Amino acid sequence: MTLKLFLPILICCLLFTGCGSSVPVSQGTLDSPDPAARMYAIRRAGLNRDQSKVGQLVELLDSADPAERLLVIQSLEMITGTRMDYDPYATAQQRETSIRRWTAAVKSNQFVASSQP
Repeated sequence: MTLKLFLPILICCLLFTGCGSSVPVSQGTLDSPDPAARMYAIRRAGLNRDQSKVGQLVELLDSADPAERLLVIQSLEMITGTRMDYDPYATAQQRETSIRRWTAAVKSNQFVASSQP
């Protein structure tokens, strides 16, 4: 198939079937399969200081994507005020120690919002 014929067919297919998800990236969730949508949700959780998202964010500390890990720890720091010595660029083995600390803190409800002022 020649390039002159291929491009119009590709453009028509994209126009009539859509180029991806019908949900905007800005509506993404922390468990979104779309990395861009997930990163948007990670950032939004931090900016909103959403303590209800801490557990999900901690699960994402083990992401294979270093950029995602960086956003996660920045958001966790915005919400909790700490990084617990987590380094998003450390080796998986080095990160595991910090992830265990984060997991223990979540399980002990260390970051649950207090109802008292």
